[in-house]
Amino acid sequence: MTSTIATRLAVVTGSSGGIGQATALRLHRAGYAVVAHYSSNGARAQALKAVIEDDGGHCLIAQADLSSSDGIRTLIDNVDRELDLHPHLELQALVNNAARLIGPSFGTATIDQFDDYFALNTRAPFFLAQALSERMRPGGSIVNISSAGAHFSSPGDIVYAMSKAAVESLTANGAEALAERQIRMNTVVPGFTDNGHEAFQNPDLLAYFSGFSVLGGVSMPETVAEAILFLLSDSASRTTGSILDVSGGSTLGARPSSSVSLKNFV
Repeated sequence: MTSTIATRLAVVTGSSGGIGQATALRLHRAGYAVVAHYSSNGARAQALKAVIEDDGGHCLIAQADLSSSDGIRTLIDNVDRELDLHPHLELQALVNNAARLIGPSFGTATIDQFDDYFALNTRAPFFLAQALSERMRPGGSIVNISSAGAHFSSPGDIVYAMSKAAVESLTANGAEALAERQIRMNTVVPGFTDNGHEAFQNPDLLAYFSGFSVLGGVSMPETVAEAILFLLSDSASRTTGSILDVSGGSTLGARPSSSVSLKNFV
């Protein structure tokens, strides 16, 4: 059980999902208090809060639809209230993890779909970083979650891939914008990651996923969480504007087919 009182606060978006949940738990174990954002899966968010608090930690769960401007403001307001209620806490970390996954394709994408993907996957990380960095002191850190899919052609998932490529551009440009205040911004690039979806129990699908990685297999959320923690930590104090690839070499070009989308399997 965690016995020390946390003084560092981390905000993790999409905390009810696999990577987000693993990240929130890992940050708790590293001594952070956590604002765990979720959109719709309140039961998983409540379970996460219970695990952290049963272990002596501090966790606020915050519901918000980050695809809307009101939702972004709601999450920022929740963070502000948490800082007001707990003056000993200092906002030190933001993990932009929440995202809409899979597709749509080049031939079928609509304007509304395009806007929905970019609203959640790109606009929300930008404006959360913009606002919450203002609440950070020197030494604060932001980690954006990209995807191996941004690094190879995949017309079946083009809108998703484009939105993640934009996140990597945010990292490069945001890192320079924040450097004067000694706040760092970096990106983690996962590949296929077992988030508990039943697809990862299907041997044929698992072989397909594994085919993207030169190391074979798929990642676990905890592996991605370790990379996020490293970039948030003092061990990465001279690291900003970087991309940490934990995709198992999925960005090197090994892939079953450039025309196949994960939508074909789920």
